[in-house]
Amino acid sequence: MRAIYMLFFVLSCGILFLGNSSGPGAVQGKDRTGGPLAEGFCGNCHAAGAFSPTMTLELLQNGTVVNGYEAGQSYTMRVTVNAQSGAQVYGFQAVALAGAGNDQAGSFSPVAGTQLTTLNGRDYIEHSQRSNSNVFEIPWTAPSTSAGEVKFYAATVAANNANGSGGDGAVFLTSPTVLSDLTVNTRELPALATRLNAFPNPVIDQLNLQVEVEATSDAMVRIYNMLGQPVQQEKIVLAPGTNNLSYDLSKLVAGQYTVEISNGTAASRTMVFKQ
Repeated sequence: MRAIYMLFFVLSCGILFLGNSSGPGAVQGKDRTGGPLAEGFCGNCHAAGAFSPTMTLELLQNGTVVNGYEAGQSYTMRVTVNAQSGAQVYGFQAVALAGAGNDQAGSFSPVAGTQLTTLNGRDYIEHSQRSNSNVFEIPWTAPSTSAGEVKFYAATVAANNANGSGGDGAVFLTSPTVLSDLTVNTRELPALATRLNAFPNPVIDQLNLQVEVEATSDAMVRIYNMLGQPVQQEKIVLAPGTNNLSYDLSKLVAGQYTVEISNGTAASRTMVFKQ
């Protein structure tokens, strides 16, 4: 009888593993990201500690890694699993949360081999099948309104593809990837410009701005770095119609910047990337 129970246990584990190749959220109904709402992480099942996996989670816009977001803008979440030789297939689960209540922040758009699973009233993005690639790139749209800091939690698996959970390795982010909210300072102000265009973007040296307004206005142009610190500013007078401005960014380090034009009662912002 004991042998029968042992056989049943082994078969159950095998079935569970095969199911989990479709994602722990979809199969187990579990948050395995290692985040504040999680019940452990992928290592609960893939516990052998093989391949010494490590992982990174980055947010990109136009191919450039960013540390902040603007409400409603589109980004790409890139999860990379690095593992020692022998790992053959990979999986992941991730969630974006904001606020004291760990509310869902923004929305993911599944691509081939991935799926959305709703757990705890929040959408999780995870693999829907074993991946031969150790890199997952998922479109993410920022919250439609300012949500404060957004924190990304994730866990990954590096597996041997041997149809069992033994001999695998798993890892999770011990600290979330955090995006600051670049819309906070001006979210209460109406738009100053009917059109604000920055080009080229990405920019190497000279940044050109086209600012279209309906009335004459004294304004200030400020360029902020990723920490929200102003690195350049200039007082200007905007005339009705299209105003053409240019700024030398050659001395700025590569990265993400926010251009803000404000007259104190209205403001418009756009994001640029310095190469």
